[in-house]
Amino acid sequence: MNRCYMLSPQTIQRADMGLHKPIELENLVISKPDLQPSLTDVIPPGEIPSHYINRYQAEYKVRCAFCDSHMPHNRGFTVRMEDGRTALCGKDCATKYFGKQIADNHEQELEKQIRRATKRKIIQRTLEGVPAALALLSDDWIEMEERALEASHALHIEFRYSGIQSEISEQGRYEHKESRRRWVERDDEFGRSRRVPIDEERVILSIAGAAILRGGETRPPVRLRRVKENLEKLLGVNTEGELSDLVVERMSETRSHLISDIRNAARFLNLCAQFYTKENIKALSRLTKHVKSTAGQIALHKRPYGFDLIITPIDYSGEDEIFNYGREQETYPLPDFTTKPQVESLLAELKDEYV
Repeated sequence: MNRCYMLSPQTIQRADMGLHKPIELENLVISKPDLQPSLTDVIPPGEIPSHYINRYQAEYKVRCAFCDSHMPHNRGFTVRMEDGRTALCGKDCATKYFGKQIADNHEQELEKQIRRATKRKIIQRTLEGVPAALALLSDDWIEMEERALEASHALHIEFRYSGIQSEISEQGRYEHKESRRRWVERDDEFGRSRRVPIDEERVILSIAGAAILRGGETRPPVRLRRVKENLEKLLGVNTEGELSDLVVERMSETRSHLISDIRNAARFLNLCAQFYTKENIKALSRLTKHVKSTAGQIALHKRPYGFDLIITPIDYSGEDEIFNYGREQETYPLPDFTTKPQVESLLAELKDEYV
């Protein structure tokens, strides 16, 4: 099922009618607090601020308006008093002079504003990069993922009863091992030579990228197609007005899904590049002789445009027709995995680093 995780432009516009202008992140986290206008140098003992305006990590020492010694400090808050005065307060002094509960409540409320402003800034930067990201996301990449998904899902169905999925390592590699016993001469504690058994394990065959054999009964969606559809929806967002907190939250979720889809598509295609090699497919075909499986023969056939994955079901000739279901040989044209999407560039346009 195609997951649509994007608010429509119309929904965004309705949600943002009549909003006040939000505070910019640059005004909520500052580094030169003493340059703010109309600061009060000294606040009499016992007075408690109504809220925090911003927090700062000063580039140099500034003085606290609340403690008797006006302690120089780097970390603190700009606070607003009930009568409108503003002053600087060191972080430690806030707890001491306002009480822990009040200081914590004011700080938590300020942090909420900072998180909202941070998300708002990220969304704004992402929206600016949407046109370039759309131009970069080619239909060839989408077709590449779709063809790879079709072939990989067919293999998953073919090997679903083999049990090998549970033996694939965290690195995505499958190894079929064989144990054998041999006898060697060893001296016992009395210096007498004796024949003792040693059990050895050796790898019969190894398959890189075997994690693509995992999967569900239905084929996964084409992530890059979903990315393109939702980038096109983002193009319709009006960035001139102010976005409500609800819309910013929803758009942050949308952005997270976009980034996740791009990364997961890239990881899948990288895995396919490891898996769809002649050596791997030969090993996979040999595997059916070593494990209990209803899987047929698997092969890669060279074509002018690249390779086809050929799946030839086992012919039970009526002996066990439950596994045949009238199946015929299946052919899946594979894409050229050497031309994988430029994921780093795509994520850079959306102001996200590739990890």
